[in-house]
Amino acid sequence: MAEHHHTSDSHPWAELTAPQMLSLVLRELYAPVSALGDQVNRLANETLDDGERSEIIGHMRARIDDLGRLVVLLKRYLDDYPTQD
Repeated sequence: MAEHHHTSDSHPWAELTAPQMLSLVLRELYAPVSALGDQVNRLANETLDDGERSEIIGHMRARIDDLGRLVVLLKRYLDDYPTQD
């Protein structure tokens, strides 16, 4: 997932149309959600030793971090560009 940092500069999505921004968000969501699903399936369906289980949990934490960064970016986008009433 692309790294996004909060700065005083304009939001990285500021110049995108709403459909472009939604398309970007969907692309950003796909990989971590898909990876989490795969890892949950492995945990549920395979006999794993402690090392394998720890590795899977580490991968899951990384994908959750990816999703958390995307949530922060979405919140910042909404805070910087409130909807027109």
